[in-house]
Amino acid sequence: MRKQFLYLLVTGILCACTSEDTDPSYIIDMRINHYQNTGVGEGLFLTLLIQEGDNIGTDNWSKFYSPIDGFTYESGRIYDLSVLVEPIDHPPADGASSKYTLQEIKATQEVDSETLFNVDLKTDGQSFITTTSGFELLQQIKIDCTTLCDDLQIRLQNQNFVIGTFKRINSKEIQLITLN
Repeated sequence: MRKQFLYLLVTGILCACTSEDTDPSYIIDMRINHYQNTGVGEGLFLTLLIQEGDNIGTDNWSKFYSPIDGFTYESGRIYDLSVLVEPIDHPPADGASSKYTLQEIKATQEVDSETLFNVDLKTDGQSFITTTSGFELLQQIKIDCTTLCDDLQIRLQNQNFVIGTFKRINSKEIQLITLN
């Protein structure tokens, strides 16, 4: 009798601790902009620009540093996604606290290549421009700076903050239109 009582007590405690009602995962709607910006995290990054919830459709975009499992970004398109957010147990000190997984691509909108956009080229003295084979954003996106190359180089050397206005040439190349 005592063993049965102890068995029932332990089983009851285990069942109470494994309730499916405590699943902290949730699904969000997310919009991803047609271009990437730069950011500093555990190093220098090209970040996605996103909107979530009530910010979707506004002019407010946030830098997003985490990958979205199952999603392949292509510049020149705005994406509306449904994304599963799962907390990460014991995340690294400077790492992501959530894992993001694509559930559905709800819509994709092609953006005209003549559409202008701003990219942070240098922030707080940290330059995102590499010059191993011409001007590039973190050795990932080629920059066609046409007649502004000398001005870009001077600003990168002498200013703490440099922002460029660009238009897209293709998925791996952008053209510098002005410097701010």
